[in-house]
Amino acid sequence: MSEIQTRHIELAGLETREDDEGHRHLVGVVVPWHGTYTMPNGTTESFARSAFDKSVAERGDRIPLYQQHATTDTLPVGNAVEWSNTADGLVADFRMARTARADEVITLAEDGLVSGLSVGFRPIRNRSEKRNDRPHVVRLEAALDHVGFVATPAYDDARVLAVRAFDPDDEQHAPRLARWRHLLA
Repeated sequence: MSEIQTRHIELAGLETREDDEGHRHLVGVVVPWHGTYTMPNGTTESFARSAFDKSVAERGDRIPLYQQHATTDTLPVGNAVEWSNTADGLVADFRMARTARADEVITLAEDGLVSGLSVGFRPIRNRSEKRNDRPHVVRLEAALDHVGFVATPAYDDARVLAVRAFDPDDEQHAPRLARWRHLLA
């Protein structure tokens, strides 16, 4: 089995909400489809839009969020609860734990002090090509292991879209509940 590789992604744009159980959420683009990363050996890399489809389908609700990539010596600070494959990238919604470390992640994101997400993955299928006279690898399929909340990103196009809690009266995020909320009163 190949070693887990990581790619860091820039975050931006925040809002805060809580879900019905008091959990806060961190939402962001974890892999931009149009981004290019330059590896230490000079080879560039990008991800195909379907690269993580199998991982998300098979275990999307079990993909953890860590501070940095501390997967071996700490517990996660959050867990993915929803995935969206958009034209811009793979968007994840992480429900944050009720721990001091998760609170620290939320505060760092809200204050704009930490600005990155990073994917931990195992390459499965790749296509090699040349771009701008350089070797380029397109990740056609990769096993998504985890996501890290990091200080130094690799992809500038990936952004935190929201740090939020759930508002049951928000018609955009909970349209069915907001429409029928009057019946619950």
